[in-house]
Amino acid sequence: MLTLGREVRILGQEVNDEDFQLGALVRAYRHESGLTQQELAAKAGLSVAALRDIEQSRRRRPRSSSLRALAGALNLDHAQTARLASVGRDQPGTGPQAIVSPSGRGDDGGQGLWISVFGPLEAWLDGRPLPLGPPARRMVLGLLLLEPNRLVHRDAMIDLLWGDAPPRTALGLVQTHISRLRKAFGRPEPTADRTMPIDSLGGGYRLRLSSDELDLLAFRDRSERAAAAQAAGDDVAAYRLYEQAVELWRGDPLADLEPMVGHPGIARLRQEQSSVLLRHADVACSVGQHQVAVKRLLMMTSTDPLNEPVHARLMIALAGLGQQAAAIAVYEGLRTRLDRELGLYPSEELADAHLRVLRQDVPTQRSLRPALELIGAERAS
Repeated sequence: MLTLGREVRILGQEVNDEDFQLGALVRAYRHESGLTQQELAAKAGLSVAALRDIEQSRRRRPRSSSLRALAGALNLDHAQTARLASVGRDQPGTGPQAIVSPSGRGDDGGQGLWISVFGPLEAWLDGRPLPLGPPARRMVLGLLLLEPNRLVHRDAMIDLLWGDAPPRTALGLVQTHISRLRKAFGRPEPTADRTMPIDSLGGGYRLRLSSDELDLLAFRDRSERAAAAQAAGDDVAAYRLYEQAVELWRGDPLADLEPMVGHPGIARLRQEQSSVLLRHADVACSVGQHQVAVKRLLMMTSTDPLNEPVHARLMIALAGLGQQAAAIAVYEGLRTRLDRELGLYPSEELADAHLRVLRQDVPTQRSLRPALELIGAERAS
């Protein structure tokens, strides 16, 4: 384990804290984890060239999102992550909070635009919180954010704001909201190197963002890469990427915009989250992180008490912790509710999970050392 005192020992060498470079620390943590540059870059979702530039101090402005990804890929604990943040404090565009914060929030002194839809709608530009205006303007922005990089027709905005009774000035009011949002983003007019994030296309608008600018797109990017790693049989990489994805959720989408609570776009996002959390639970159990799976699955059952796939995975995770009695109680409780409230028998998936628990056909955490703890030993052997 690297020490965090005034003198830092790296691979047997003493390095003075004041002269310590971010690149050297990243390189030291990588060596300690037994990873090659290619392996760490793949797990963090960076190019090998970008990682090499960071380690050799050629990249003077690493994005905060890149440093967060490196901390996750290296499986750093809180103290190590704080150390990485502290060393990166003097790097332009990065601050301690930029790395430590798992949510990917933009209120960290980082550069560029960052918008968060998971929880209350919030936005930052170059580390400064942006004033997004009154509720109606925030709803227009919320509608664009639910469909990033896609055309949203003006009629959809008018319907959301006024329903069946729009005023005669509705179109002009929508155009005013868009103009004010462009100014809030600091890009009222296109220039040679900065284009407007909101395009006017025919009868609507398109908000152009990347996964470095919107938490929804960052969530989808990490989820897709996690699913690819899972399909390739690399459950450790999949677990880390799923963790990065689900940690972006700070609450219900656009939680402060009450008129949008029942919007179909928000319902689709919740379904998307549920699907990712189920895959995350599968991977968490496969790498011995049953407790993580239990925590997340219990949150899901509290909001969706009749969801059979969630309860099936909760049973497996509990059994993996050695809590067979609790797993069986979950099954009996749901079976009773399904019969009483819906007149249904348990699904095949739920019955299958019940049978596995009864047969003790679930590797327990005591018999399966967490794969995340074994990575270093496997690399060294």
